[in-house]
This record gives sequence, C-alpha cells and structure tokens, in this order.
Amino acid sequence: MKTLRQYLGILIAATLLFFLIKPFVQTHSELKDVTFQIQWKWLLSSFFLILFYWSIYVLPFAKLLGGIAQRNVSFHNAFRLFHLANITRYLPGRIWGFVRLLTLSERFGFSKTAVGVSLTLHVGIETALGGLIAMSLIFSKALQDTVQVLIDKISGHAVLLTLACIGIFGGIVFLIPSVSKHAQQFQNALRETGIPLFQKSFRKQWIYIFIGQILLWFCQVFAFFLFVKSLVSVQWKDVGIFSACYAFAWLVGFLSFLTPGGLGVREGLLGLLLANYMPTSQATLIALLCRVWMLSAEIVLVGAAFFQQLHADKVK
Repeated sequence: MKTLRQYLGILIAATLLFFLIKPFVQTHSELKDVTFQIQWKWLLSSFFLILFYWSIYVLPFAKLLGGIAQRNVSFHNAFRLFHLANITRYLPGRIWGFVRLLTLSERFGFSKTAVGVSLTLHVGIETALGGLIAMSLIFSKALQDTVQVLIDKISGHAVLLTLACIGIFGGIVFLIPSVSKHAQQFQNALRETGIPLFQKSFRKQWIYIFIGQILLWFCQVFAFFLFVKSLVSVQWKDVGIFSACYAFAWLVGFLSFLTPGGLGVREGLLGLLLANYMPTSQATLIALLCRVWMLSAEIVLVGAAFFQQLHADKVK
C-alpha cells in the first residue's frame, strides 16, 4: 500500500507538470522575447497574500462542517483535511479532489455526507460571489469595450461557454421561486435530522460565513493585482478592472469541464482580457505565470499539511 501511494504521488506530480508545461511549450515562440522589470516587493507581497488566502480559505468550510457535524471543527483539522485533498483536483476528471476529500473524511472523524455537503455549500457560495464580481465585467461602462474586444477575439466555442455561464446565473434569477421552494424542502429535511445548519441558532454563523467568503474574494483578487503590478506598470485605480478580469476568468475556468482545475481555459481567457491593458505577449505570459504563482502557494500549503499530519500520526 505504501508503494502504491508513492507511485500515485509520482503520477500526480507528472500529470501536474504536463498540464502546467504544455501552455508554455505551445506559446514558446511567441513569448521568448517578452521581458519584465520585476518589482520584488510587490511579487513577494502578492505571494504572501495568496498564501494567506489559501491558509484561511478553510475557515468558512470549517464553520459549515461544524454546523453539519454538530461539533467544533478546529482550524488545524480543517486545514489538513482540505489541503491534503486539494492538490488532486488537478487530475483529469475534475472529481478527484472531491473524492480524495471524502476518502480522508473518516480519518478525521467526519462522515462523508457532512464533508460533502459542507464543501458543496462552501464552493457554491464562493462561485456565486465570484459571479457577482465577474458580472461587473459586463455591466460596468469602463469595461464594456473590453467585453466587445473579447467577443471579437475568442472562438465561437469559448463564446458559447461564456454565454452558458451568464445563462446559468440568469436562469437562477428567473427560477428563484422554484429554487426557493426546493431550498425550503431541503431546510425542512435538515431540521428533521436535527442538523442546525438552517435553524435560527445558526444564523450568526451564516453571517460569519458570508463575510468570510467576501473577504476571501477581496484577498484573492488583490493578491492577483499585486502579482500583475510586480511584472508590469499598472495604476492603483485599475484594481477593480483587473479584479473583474480575474474573477471572470476564474468563473469560466471553474465551470469548464474541459481540463482539470480549469487549466488552459482560465489562462487563455485571462490572457485575452489582460491584452486590452498591455501588449498581448505580456498578457499571455502573465496569465501563464499566474497559474505557477497560484500553484506554488498551493504546493507550499500541501507540504505544510502533510508534515502536520505526519506529526499528528506520530503523536497518536
């Protein structure tokens, strides 16, 4: 079993490298002459901020899990549980991160149902808030030209995918009565099981969860802006524009089932958006480097979670 885990780890690492290196190889001839004047203070600030983001990302998840499991969930347990599973989401199939999380759940003393429902609600709230930020790309007057240029540039398939994303949110708005009806039935079912998630006693926790998710998004988009600022000269007043571009690319990448973790889809769309504010070659390279930047932070925290788990196993 130990040998199998070792080979699985090598397979995961090789798969990640393949999907990560592939875009660089495909665009090497276009990007070989791109140069940056790196501002190290902004680059390091952005990296520490994205590390902080991924570290506290588990807090709303822990609140939800505690409400469903009806017990206190420590930050350390939620941190190890989430980050030991998170890296596997880059495997082909898009489901392995979720499967790995469910596999680890019983090891940490949680039921698979509690972990699955908690993660679903956590990601659902995150996606909805990201959609609200992304919508500013469409409705903001300052960004309407960007949208028009984007539609002119991208392929018909990508346009359909983008419109599908917009349609999902539009459909939710028009189907609110039906959604509310089913949500009420879901709440009643939870009440019957004694889970306090949608009871009055948990209302204060919901406030913390939504505020936490909003702060997480602010943290993530501001870290991205600092990352861009570390490579090219951008104005502080443009933080809203770059935040909307990032959120829009993140949303489409998340909803895409073409590649694991939205690899390629997110970078391609982000590069097209950024190309309206800088040379295309620079925008493309920044979009690709953004994935390396983000993945590096995730790997650091996976390593931290792994060593914490080793220590916990030794204590037992």
